[in-house]
Formats: sequence, structure tokens, C-alpha cells
Amino acid sequence: MEGRHHSAADEQSRHQIRLPKKLIVCCDGTWMDRDNGYKAGKIQSPSNVTRIARAMLAEDDAKHLQIVYYQAGIGTGLGIYDQLLGGGTGLGLSENVRESYAFLASNYSPKDDFSPPDSIFLLGFSRGAYTARSLGGLIAALGILTRKAMPYFCDLFRDWENAGSESYEPQFFKAYAEGSNDTAVLENMPVLKPPHEADENRIDTYMESYFRHLLAFGLTQEANIKATGVWDTVGALGIPVNPFFQRFAHMPAFIREMKWYDTRLSNRTENAFHALALDEHRFPFSPAVWELDPGSTTNLKQVWFPGAHSNCGGSYEDYGMANITLAWMMDQLSGNSRDPSRLFNPADWIQFDDDFIELCFTQNTRYYNRLGTEGEVCKGWAMGKVYNSNTFPQSLAGARTRMPGRYPKTDYETGLYSTTKMLENSCEYIHSSTRARMDLAGREVEPQEWYQKIARYIWRTLTWQPYVRTYRPQRKKLLGGYLTRGGPLEGWKLVDGHASHAEANMEIDMSPGGIKQVHWEYTGTDKTCEPSGIIKEDIFAAGGYEERLLLHDQEGLADQILYSNNRWTWFKKVSRENKIAKTF
Repeated sequence: MEGRHHSAADEQSRHQIRLPKKLIVCCDGTWMDRDNGYKAGKIQSPSNVTRIARAMLAEDDAKHLQIVYYQAGIGTGLGIYDQLLGGGTGLGLSENVRESYAFLASNYSPKDDFSPPDSIFLLGFSRGAYTARSLGGLIAALGILTRKAMPYFCDLFRDWENAGSESYEPQFFKAYAEGSNDTAVLENMPVLKPPHEADENRIDTYMESYFRHLLAFGLTQEANIKATGVWDTVGALGIPVNPFFQRFAHMPAFIREMKWYDTRLSNRTENAFHALALDEHRFPFSPAVWELDPGSTTNLKQVWFPGAHSNCGGSYEDYGMANITLAWMMDQLSGNSRDPSRLFNPADWIQFDDDFIELCFTQNTRYYNRLGTEGEVCKGWAMGKVYNSNTFPQSLAGARTRMPGRYPKTDYETGLYSTTKMLENSCEYIHSSTRARMDLAGREVEPQEWYQKIARYIWRTLTWQPYVRTYRPQRKKLLGGYLTRGGPLEGWKLVDGHASHAEANMEIDMSPGGIKQVHWEYTGTDKTCEPSGIIKEDIFAAGGYEERLLLHDQEGLADQILYSNNRWTWFKKVSRENKIAKTF
């Protein structure tokens, strides 16, 4: 009977071509869990990782299955130990990488004579972004293990995370030989002793020989990543530690056991998309900006948006800014923003449920309506609240203003920024919502906690400021930053046709003249800035999710914003009364 079943299955497989699946790993941020509302007895505002996972169809129109693996963030366990120590220090991050890898190894189908391999997509926010990037580094370095090798995966993972560590001997091949009684893997093994030097090139060479040996014995299979999409990867090495814990036992700003996790981009990643928060200024939360190696074939786009860390990745009740980064990421992952000369292959992209996304947009409008007058000031595209996230105890570590286009390389040994080498090919852009928030008189960064609100009220009273200031990311520091901290775009000049951006420009001039593309030009004193001295404004995907959100939130000005973003022309000076942001 069993033989007949196998015979029938074999016969069917000869006449049926397998459609490749899409395996989509979604890694949430610290303390984020899409089911946490039921655990904690209250509704938790979901992150963009949760929302984008829920927006994915079970299969696309071409009948490719879209299989989603959602992983809750660090610190979401039931115990207080996991919630405090895991969330505060990042412990458990390696477990998340292993679990995500195991999902892929259990479900991945390589190419065969008739079908291409399955497609892999990696998504994440905050430390979940670091998990996704680490997972991508693991796949690029060692492929996806075959089933006979998976029982020894923990040994392989230990070899990978200790690459470059002193006094470490590789464990995987020894464990596999003992467990499978396959001594050939040891007899033919090349010299695989790790290079005990903090040299990325030597580590890469070592890992390449390790991978080739795995491949020769059928222990792994090559795999590419269609796209990695992340929201605001933070920390010098992507894994910041809560400042409260940094003050115990001289704990560093990152987990040292994880410092060799490879979060760089490999050519095995076809597309990489990174949404970055302009207004996050917690000291340990410096962004882990990607850089392409010379000759890289990866399509990289990193775009800066107004907002703090959780404005960018979601989880605040006000989704005004998070909806913009969500729609942007969906345009990237769905192929809406791809090079139009590139043939569309449905297996290369993710298909979303448009009705679900429309619901996300509508729910935020309802949220503003419930707030009444308070909500009216935040209605409209790019006008949502931008929060000051540097609250206690994070504020104990101080503040650091972000620096688009001016980030140095990071030393993987020390976790410190280089003083001589800058990122050279980071493919950074500024989102048009930054310009719109400035020119439509959006509000400045808002206090989040009660004591911040009191402090702002006292300061405004003492300095005779009756109105809330407008959003000015290009503001200059005063008294060395002690009186007023400089903005993230200090030193950058917005080139969009306006003579000045010292005040809001509420009307849009539709005249046909003007420059070809809106951009930011560096005019500051830092000579180490982005080599070209120019950061372009990211262009909307025609007819995509961003455009739908814009039409939903800012219908009256949508055509003008789209026109200026894609073709150009712009604003003319307005009367004095329009220069002050709306206030409660």
C-alpha cells in the first residue's frame, strides 16, 4: 500500500511544476507582541511589523503561497525576568535568530529542474530589525542547512557567532561526524581555525571556506534573500542596552557576546530597505546605517522620516507618522517602487491586502476625531505627533542628535565610531513628509511624559513663547546646544524653490519652471559629510500605497505635493499669520 502511494505521488510530481513559496520572517521590537494585549490585560498599540504581517495575503494572484512567521520581540515572555532583563539588555536575541533560522530551514525548498527556489523576505523593527539583519548575515555566510545537518545547528550557530573570537575551536564538523558516523567530513576538512584577529576581511575568508566545506558534503544549500525591510535599526552594532543596565558592572552600550553578528549587506540580499527616524535622540539609540561594499549588486534604499524611534516603527497611539513609513515599506516590498525597466516577477515581491491597509488609514482618522480639538491639529498627511522619546531612565544616558549623510564607519571590535572613515555608499534619502511638515506648519517635537509637558510649559512661559513652535529639523544649535539643541538636518539646506525655510510656506506654486528634483544640500562646516554633499528626496511610487495614504490624509494638497516630489515646482511666500503652528 505504501509503495503504491509513493508511486502515485512520484507520478504526480513528474506532471506538476512546483510553485515557489514566499517565506516571510517578521521580527518585532523590544517588548512588542501582537498578542500582548491578551497577556497584559490591555490593548497594546501594534508596531508596523505586526501591521504589515497582518496585511499580507495568504497567497498572491499568481498562486504563490505567502507564509508568514511572526516573532514577538525580546522581553515579551510571561516572567518578570524575561520582561526586565530580556527587554533591558537584549538577552534572548540569539535565541530569536536561531528560531527564525529554524523556521526557514524547515520550510525552504531549493530550486530543482523545473522550479526556482523559494523566496525569502526578512522584516524587523528596532532589535527585531537587528534580528532580521543578523539572520540575513547568517544565511549569506552559511546558506540554509539541509535536514541531515539541522540536528547540529546549535553547534554551527556557535561557530558563526564566535568567528574571530580568541581561543575558540569550531564545533559543528566534530559534532556532525560523531552524530552521523561520517568521518569523511573530518578527514577532508580544510584548515578552519578562526582568524583570531579583529579583521573583517579575514573573517569573511574564513567563513567562505567554512561554507564551501558544508556545501561539498551536502550539509547546506545556497539561498538568496529577495528583500530585507527594517524600521530604525539602532545602536552602534544594532543592539543597544537600556542605560539603566549600563550603569551596573560597567555594562557596555551593546551586548559583547553578540558583537560578531554580521549585519552587513551581502550580494545574496537582492533588495534592502531601511526607514530611519530623524528625531530620535536617545544616546544609545544611534542608527545602524547600512553601507554597500564596492561592486555590490544590492538595491539599497535608506530613507529618513520625521519622528522618533516608535513614530517610525509604530506603537504609539497616534499612527500619523507610522502610517507613512508603513505605506513606504509596502511600496518597496510590493515592487511598486522597482525600476520600471525591470520585469515584474510576482515571486520577487509581497502582495498585500489593500482593504486591510485602507482600514489602518481610516482607524487613525477616527482616532483624531475622538480627540476632538486636540486631534484636529494632527490631522493631515505628515502632521501627526512627533514625540520626545528621551524619557527617564533613558535620559540618564544623555542625548545625541542624529546626522543624516554624516555617519562614520563602526569598528566591529570596539563598537565605536571611526574618527577617520565615513560611510561612502549608504544610499540615503530624505522623505517628502519632512518637507511637507515644515512647509505646512507642522508642530515641533512633542513632550511625551507629564514632567516633560510641565518643563515645556515653564520654559515657554519664561521665554515668552505663546505658540508651539513649528517643525524645523534644520534648526541651528544655540549656545553650543545648551540652550537649544541643533536639529538632525542642521547644516543642510532644502533646495525646493523657496528662498527661505525660516517660516512656513503654505501655498504651492504650480508654475512649470524649477529644478529637476527636490534635494538637500550640505552647507555646514563638517567636511566629513556625505561625499556628494547632496541627499535627494525620495520619490513616490506612482499609484502606490504612499500615494493612497496622501490622498486619504491630505486630499486638498495631494496633487501639488506629488507634482513637486516627482517633477518639481513649488511654494511662494505666505502671510505672517500662517507662520505659527496650530496649538491646543
